[in-house]
Amino acid sequence: MDRADGGPLHVVLPEAHPLAGRRALGIAELADEPWVLGCLKTEAYLRRHAERAGFVPDVRGTTTDYSFARSLVAAGVGVSLIPSIALTPEVAGLRAVPIDPPTPTRYIGVAVPRHHDHLPVATLVQALRERVATGGT
Repeated sequence: MDRADGGPLHVVLPEAHPLAGRRALGIAELADEPWVLGCLKTEAYLRRHAERAGFVPDVRGTTTDYSFARSLVAAGVGVSLIPSIALTPEVAGLRAVPIDPPTPTRYIGVAVPRHHDHLPVATLVQALRERVATGGT
């Protein structure tokens, strides 16, 4: 199995949110925020990092789609953690702010049969890495 870094997670906030203008945020600064989650893996990251920061997140909604999670943030339901690879296309009215270290990071795994041509897989993994390196654009 090969693995590609899906990018560090960013907190996605409405542009009008008081913390939206920050260059980076500590996860503890978000302790009182309601949360919307885009996948189960992200929920695990949030819960683990929140526990280290001394709080239990108030999860208001969970989905399996990062685009829908961003739509819920735009509607004012809560804030969300989204990997950099899933921040495009941009959603008007939202701001993605990096999380201060230790930064939760989303990984993407690629599994193929043992006797499979690995060139297409290597090409896919390289494309994913390049997309993350460019901020998901």
